[in-house]
Amino acid sequence: MQYSPAILSSTANHLQKVFGVKALPSKDLQKLLRKLTIIVKHLLNTDLSRLLHILYRIDVEEQKVKEAMLADNEEAIAEGIAQLIIDREILKAHIRFTYS
Repeated sequence: MQYSPAILSSTANHLQKVFGVKALPSKDLQKLLRKLTIIVKHLLNTDLSRLLHILYRIDVEEQKVKEAMLADNEEAIAEGIAQLIIDREILKAHIRFTYS
């Protein structure tokens, strides 16, 4: 799906704040997914409680996270969770732009 540059930029900016990182790609959804997958994979290996806290704050559905955790390998788990995070943040950005 194609999203407006404003929604992608808003999504990337908010994720930068939430994860405490700089320079997440804000124009290319696939690049954003790849970068966020790396971050999620790192948190899975080093700080699972922080990742779970972030998922709670972002309000990603618990059942969807559980389903993503059933993937065959660590890379697929990280990518699935990263996709859930992006989907939720895009939805929130879309709602903000629609109703503001």
